Amino acid sequence: MIRRWRARTAGLLLLTALAACTSTVEGTASPATTAAPSPTTSAPTTTGPSEPPLEITPPPARGVGLLLEAHRIASVTALVQTSFPDRTESCFPSGPSTSPDGLEAVYFTPGTAADVLERYGFVTAWGQCNRTVDGTYGTLTLAMEMSDPEAAVRAAEELVEAQAIDGFEPVDVDVDGGALLRLDGEDATVQAFVSVGRMVAYVWHESPAATAGDDIARVLTDQVTLLEGFTPTPQADVPALPTDPDGLQAMALDPPGEFNDFSGPYDFEGYLRIAIDPARERELLGANGFSGFYAKQSDEGDRLYAVALYRFGTVEQTNAVYDGFAQLEATAFGGTPFVLPAIPEAPCFVFDAGGGSFYQRCYVGFRTHLASVDVGGLTAPDDYARMNELLPAQRDRIDG
Repeated sequence: MIRRWRARTAGLLLLTALAACTSTVEGTASPATTAAPSPTTSAPTTTGPSEPPLEITPPPARGVGLLLEAHRIASVTALVQTSFPDRTESCFPSGPSTSPDGLEAVYFTPGTAADVLERYGFVTAWGQCNRTVDGTYGTLTLAMEMSDPEAAVRAAEELVEAQAIDGFEPVDVDVDGGALLRLDGEDATVQAFVSVGRMVAYVWHESPAATAGDDIARVLTDQVTLLEGFTPTPQADVPALPTDPDGLQAMALDPPGEFNDFSGPYDFEGYLRIAIDPARERELLGANGFSGFYAKQSDEGDRLYAVALYRFGTVEQTNAVYDGFAQLEATAFGGTPFVLPAIPEAPCFVFDAGGGSFYQRCYVGFRTHLASVDVGGLTAPDDYARMNELLPAQRDRIDG
């Protein structure tokens, strides 16, 4: 893994997709390169809930408000690395899902989730995915917002029933909710659903069979603890969520191409969900007065672009993070430094993304603002033409 934002990895690296998922993802620049195997068992036919029908609050119309609410949910989606520090590599899928069909397409077997989610007033969701370095085991966490608490309870129950296919069988876990287990020799895969207020938490976890029970209890406990402190936005208020709560949008350069769903504001915890190394970045940014963040990500043909704008409390704190990021890029993230002709003093790094593709990142800072500019999909590591245009333009935005 070579870059900070998990959101951009689907378009630039060869990723491992967890076996439950398909090969397209809502909002990312391009699909992951490793698709899941085709299901061998069809989804069971359902006739709807057996309980009395609920009065479902209609979800908001699709629009920017749903993405902003998904970015809020990112802050309370369990970080896989926190529960399992050995699962350091990003995988597919992750990020926002704003429709039942879109979510089912990337997280579940066709026909096993979208109808349930729609029936119970699905609003929006955020997911995380990490695997071990060797790709042997992966874990996925997903937090989904529903109509109301009773709808969330029923959705969790029906989702468990619908996923009892392809060798998965019900199993007890040490937290409230439902779970399914599939054994494969000495290995196991567990799926679990738990409702917390209006939210439904989902976990897909691969591990040795001997530790699967303790593992799923650990990550579900971590997830439930986060969701217990979260208040979903009332459906009627979602369209009015602020698009620029920190006043940073205009200071971030608009990259070429069309924005994807990872673009927008994030609070500190939300930012860590798109960070390559949440533990190190939590320490670096948390110690230096992090007070706002705005992301713009886009694609234009084979090119991928990203602009990240950070705000800190003082000039000294900005400089500390500027230096800290430069050190992380060159060491922990494996970047190769280069000198950008347009701004020779800027910390710039290039990464080999595989398959003859390269990725560049450069930093500029001014007073309490720090920005990074990324250009991906390059066919040569020293193709500086677009970065020579974008980085000076971003510098002018923050020092003007």
